Amino acid sequence: MGCPRREVMMKKNDERSGIIIKPITLLLIITATIFASATLVDLILSIFPLLSLDKFTLLDAGLLTFLLFPVIYYFVFEPLTSYIDEVEQAKEALEVSEAKYRSLVETTDDSIYLVNMNCEYLFMNAKHRSRMGFFSEEYVGRAYGELHSPEETKIFTEEVKKVFTTGESLQHEHRSQRDDTYFLRTLSPIKGSDGEIFAVSVVSKNVTKVKQVDIW
Repeated sequence: MGCPRREVMMKKNDERSGIIIKPITLLLIITATIFASATLVDLILSIFPLLSLDKFTLLDAGLLTFLLFPVIYYFVFEPLTSYIDEVEQAKEALEVSEAKYRSLVETTDDSIYLVNMNCEYLFMNAKHRSRMGFFSEEYVGRAYGELHSPEETKIFTEEVKKVFTTGESLQHEHRSQRDDTYFLRTLSPIKGSDGEIFAVSVVSKNVTKVKQVDIW
């Protein structure tokens, strides 16, 4: 199955340049153009056999340039320019999307973080860094067990392992021994371009007030 984004970009490129061409086809076209140029030069020489070597060279180069320029422009330059424009637009759109996502993640009141298979931190948003007492990215590579009790670590490790094994998200209620607060914790798999899970994202929502209402 092809990449949807790439197929869309190729379709747009086709609409703008009027042609999508395979490399082998382009090679054949250029080869045929060179052959046609050489044939024309031979034909002209047969009509004007007394041309000097200098004039012959200029004629050959001029015909080759005259024939190759529109071919290269139409089949190479224009499609390539369109493709580069599409890539730049896609890159800008992706940067805007990432900026919006990062802003949302950093300003939310929920704790959001990523861990690898060994339960080592890869990312924490501002809310979670504040809870854990970090001011920058010194948390990267730190193990979950360094910041939590053995009991909490055992439960969390089993959950992360389950997400890596099943490839499915899971959700449960969790009581933090750090500040005796309750959280609804959602763990989800993060996959790379190869489809393999390389991390687990955790979104932890404080539900202490709701829990207190239920108790009362």
